[in-house]
Amino acid sequence: MKKLLFLCCSILILATGTVKAQIRNLLNFNDTNGASPYGDVIISGNKLFGMTYSGGEYNYGVIFSMDTDGNRYKVLLNFNDTNGQNPYGTLTLSGNVLYGMTYYGGAWGNGLVFSIDTNGSGYKDLLDFHINSGSAGADPVGSLTLSGNVLFGMTYFGGGFGDGLLFSINTNGSRYKDILDFNGANGEYPYGNVILSGSRLYGMTLNGGAHSNGLIFSIDTNGSAYKDLLDFNSANGKYPHGSLCLSGKQLFGMTIAGGTDSEGVVFSIDTNGSMYKVLLNFNASNGQTPYGSLILSGKVLYGMTSTGGANTGGNIFSIDTSGSGYKDMYDCDITQIMNGVYPYGSLCLSGNSLYGMTTQGGLWAEGVIFKMDTNTVAGINELSVNSGVIALFPNPNNGNFTLYLQGISGKSLITVYNLLGEQVLQTSLNSTTTQIDMSNKAEGLYLYRIVTIKGELIGEGKFVIQ
Repeated sequence: MKKLLFLCCSILILATGTVKAQIRNLLNFNDTNGASPYGDVIISGNKLFGMTYSGGEYNYGVIFSMDTDGNRYKVLLNFNDTNGQNPYGTLTLSGNVLYGMTYYGGAWGNGLVFSIDTNGSGYKDLLDFHINSGSAGADPVGSLTLSGNVLFGMTYFGGGFGDGLLFSINTNGSRYKDILDFNGANGEYPYGNVILSGSRLYGMTLNGGAHSNGLIFSIDTNGSAYKDLLDFNSANGKYPHGSLCLSGKQLFGMTIAGGTDSEGVVFSIDTNGSMYKVLLNFNASNGQTPYGSLILSGKVLYGMTSTGGANTGGNIFSIDTSGSGYKDMYDCDITQIMNGVYPYGSLCLSGNSLYGMTTQGGLWAEGVIFKMDTNTVAGINELSVNSGVIALFPNPNNGNFTLYLQGISGKSLITVYNLLGEQVLQTSLNSTTTQIDMSNKAEGLYLYRIVTIKGELIGEGKFVIQ
């Protein structure tokens, strides 16, 4: 078992620190239930769906579902090489069917396209990529885009020139088509996915183009009328890593490098290739190296960076589509990693709640799934952490125990997790001494976190039911 990141004691002296917004850790990845997610979660009703790059029964990653409140986590599929290995991208949902790709695995070891029902049944291998077959492509990193019964996607390698390709395939696995072979000049090594507007696809490649720094392109879904919309030249950005976001006739995106400080940029460009504008230059303090994509709500863009920010562990930010109104909403802290650090994917918005994942941090340092309410950010600057002492006794116990809080002002909340990272109890603490009854829970080790009603961390620890 990996070394726990919680303090091994029943009396916990609190550390101090600050946060910029309230964030809730819904799940801690622990290898068994998945590890190191590089994609995004998607939402359907009150369910989240996603994948992890590693972990699971064979350590090749998993597909999972979970309620938006953090309950009922379920591994829908353990990748085992034959059915895929190490997914980088995000799932695509249509009705009760999820579609996705893996970077490795399958019949030839070069990844595959799959479908699976949202309850975990009905897995189908729709296509096995094969780098030696030329047009088949290999090693997809991004995600699929659905239009009717047709899926569009890209591969990082393969194709006629070995630089990746753009393809389409029907949702039943038939009618695979190589739409475009990247050749360096027209792009090279696509890392994200294409987006669709009418009959036009828009996408980016990590490398290639006039300056070998990547480019933005558009192409008809039938493979005709390819257009190079912009060649990145370092000054205007370098190495676009995620996908584009469309609003009307404007595209928004990010690069992981380039710009004034060489730390990446947020940009906008019209769909015809005109009116390119750098909206934000990342400079480490406001974020650095964004590996994910932007999402749009009204006139506000939300995104994450993998490193940088006030505490160097990456951050969550928002910015208006005009380039004004930048807000650093939350800084991942490499010295306080319980909420997760180093997010590589994108956010998912439902109502006023943002959901996302980090590749590292959490109880077992394997990443987390988190939730942030956007309506708690406005007006909140720095929240001070209460200082005091927590005592939990007896420890070990039979499920009935007492929590004693000294020097804590106001109401607080305790959340208890089992070793799978699942939330098993959440209740308010209204006085200095509180009796907790968990006698209906299984024997074993449990982990707890106590926060104020404002989201300020009070303390965390562990106890044993026996």
